[in-house]
Amino acid sequence: MKRLLVLVVCTVMLLTISGCFPRVKPLPKAVLIDDTHNNIFASSIDEYSTSASSDYFEGIITILYSRGYEVAYSSEAGFNPQNYAIVILSMPLQAYTPTEIAALNSQLSKKGKIIMMDMLVEVPPASTFFLDALSDGLNTGIGFVWGLVTDTVNNIGGNKLVITSDNFGAHPIASTLSNKIAMMFTTKLTVEGNASAVVYAENSAVFLTYVSSLEEQASIPQASDPIPIVAASSVNGGKVVAISSAYAFHGTLMGIVPGNTELFEAIVDW
Repeated sequence: MKRLLVLVVCTVMLLTISGCFPRVKPLPKAVLIDDTHNNIFASSIDEYSTSASSDYFEGIITILYSRGYEVAYSSEAGFNPQNYAIVILSMPLQAYTPTEIAALNSQLSKKGKIIMMDMLVEVPPASTFFLDALSDGLNTGIGFVWGLVTDTVNNIGGNKLVITSDNFGAHPIASTLSNKIAMMFTTKLTVEGNASAVVYAENSAVFLTYVSSLEEQASIPQASDPIPIVAASSVNGGKVVAISSAYAFHGTLMGIVPGNTELFEAIVDW
């Protein structure tokens, strides 16, 4: 009888204590694509559009739908990232306000995921700087560095601007990758703290600064470690993934490079 009484008392205490800590309501299985920060969306290799209706997102939306996600654009649904399981921030040409950064932090605190995508398409001001400032504001440990990664050895069709790599890191995202990925107009990432590299450029790659005429201005010697081109961080209860070439997930490139599809699937599933 005494044992039963102790059990009842312990159960009541546990229920009382648990009631003091409100449960975090799971985020709906939905994705918000930001298209309200002057985002650039590539509709072809040589043309860039600010319209999210281009074929830029065709490949990734197909994957998201196949995994049961709903997809919305911030121009239609509003920029309310705290209400979505995944938020995609691709090539913004406008800074995120303190209020918007707070909303993104709220999304992370609810175990959300943010995918940040960069690409070198313009001289400063460029998306690289806005993403770097945002990443710093979220304390991800991931840095975005303006410039261009080229590779005269590992590329597609002899084009040093379309680099390829299977130089994968030890991150869980990389554990499911089996094919080379390809990127175009690739910028450079840095990692520190909780951040880690998912994919590096091959050792044959170099990082260059660029000027408006798209002529190489100066070669920046590559550090002893390879150049990160995909990185991830666990921060504030959520997850952040950075990709240094948004074109990696363009429908065209995903269609001819199986590794890019694998990469996006792994990012979503992480």
